[in-house]
Amino acid sequence: MTLYAIDRYLHVLSLKMSEELILEWTIFIGIYVFLLVLFFFNIYLCLSFLILYVMLRIIQSRYKKLLPVKSKAVLVTGCDRGFGHHFARHLDDVGFTVYAGVLHKDSAGAKKLKSHSSKRLHVLQLDVTCDSDIKEAVAFITAHSKNKGLWGVVNNAGVNVVGDMETTPIDQINRCLSINLFGMIRVTQQVLPMIRKSQGRIVNISSVMGRYSAQGDSAYHMSKSALESVSDSLRLEMRPCGVGVSIIEPGKFDAATTCNDPEIVKIRQNEVDIQWERATEEVKSFYGKDYFYRFFLKDNRENSAESPDKVIEAVVDALLNEAPRARYLVPGSSRLIDIHAIFARLNGYFPEIISDVVYTWFTGAHKPAKILKNH
Repeated sequence: MTLYAIDRYLHVLSLKMSEELILEWTIFIGIYVFLLVLFFFNIYLCLSFLILYVMLRIIQSRYKKLLPVKSKAVLVTGCDRGFGHHFARHLDDVGFTVYAGVLHKDSAGAKKLKSHSSKRLHVLQLDVTCDSDIKEAVAFITAHSKNKGLWGVVNNAGVNVVGDMETTPIDQINRCLSINLFGMIRVTQQVLPMIRKSQGRIVNISSVMGRYSAQGDSAYHMSKSALESVSDSLRLEMRPCGVGVSIIEPGKFDAATTCNDPEIVKIRQNEVDIQWERATEEVKSFYGKDYFYRFFLKDNRENSAESPDKVIEAVVDALLNEAPRARYLVPGSSRLIDIHAIFARLNGYFPEIISDVVYTWFTGAHKPAKILKNH
């Protein structure tokens, strides 16, 4: 069989298999080869690492101690829908006093929280980009908490803005950063005096995309990467105060949230419409309209985890564990492994010559129209 025939066979085979499936098998084979080599060269070293890993996992799971909920109060932002809505309802169910911040108090999500929750849950108007909303929310919490104070804050509010760096207008990038990054900072600064007093917890919802970067989502990657960096600094700053700071990094949970609901998709399409309208003729000619709208060719809920339970468990552990972890990387996906979580965990270990190829291939390797034409 000639090399050309082999290449054509592999090409046809790759068309029949999804990119995620191919990558899964690549990772499995890579891990198998690595373990085989390690086993061949030093079986004792391999066994030592394996035993140490198992022991650490057992100790971590068996000896962790959760604090009692009692009358602890928590502020959660972004509760209109998605993770925030799930967090607020679950924390209310397990006994927390919950201050659920919503963008619109008359939204369907806000009404559902009011009607399906206990009297411990309070729905607050809280746009994290609005200083007056934040101050009013803090005043409400102060007035209603009496001597209980505020145990924790779950900074969950966030948005995604799709588009390449060259094609995304500055105002859209500012919106993404204002909510995902500066919104978290605004809220945290205002509630820190109460949390320092209670020696409580700060839980920031990031993403696996805060650990690696891929094409076409630069604003979101930037916001989550910066959130993680700020959270790391804050954790060190709060350490002498007895305050725990944790980052939650969900993997592929698109189907468990509302990020692909028609309403949200419509907002993204409108933003891409604006990107196309504002683009210069040279940019339009170079990239082509199909490149701008490539984000809507695939349903991101495919192969996604359908339940948010794992993320909820991580948030509860971060709030109540006597020694909360700095990071909770939570794999999602309906497959055996979450490729996005694997990327997040391994990013930084591979040289860019490898990671760039893998990330580009995995995200579809979309190319501008002019480059495709020249090839």
